[in-house]
Amino acid sequence: MIRALIAGELVANPQERTGKTGKPFAIARVSVPMGDDGRVYCSVIAFNDDAVARLLQLKAGASVALAGALKAGVWQAKDGTARSSLDLVADEVASTTPRPRKRKEGPTGPAGGHAFDDLPDAGDLDWLGA
Repeated sequence: MIRALIAGELVANPQERTGKTGKPFAIARVSVPMGDDGRVYCSVIAFNDDAVARLLQLKAGASVALAGALKAGVWQAKDGTARSSLDLVADEVASTTPRPRKRKEGPTGPAGGHAFDDLPDAGDLDWLGA
């Protein structure tokens, strides 16, 4: 088994499927850049509940990093050329696409003029008494 970390872009929206036991899993295809050699496409399957949930939150075009067991192979295209294939059983999924933030601008910048006001529950800490 090869433990790998790959990063790329989702080619299409991930799909949820259900196994014979009724447990959900997710499948996806990721386009992985290989520098000057173009791109390779990696088939991804996730069974871990957290990985399935995170993968299904993403949409086509999202940048993603995945870790898991990798299987490398070769297949023959219709034109007879040998092509590489990658299959990853992902147990960790992280989106590397930044989420857009809506900022509330006031007269002095962010609401109230405090740098951390856009964070949830930022005002519940006693910064001076800590």
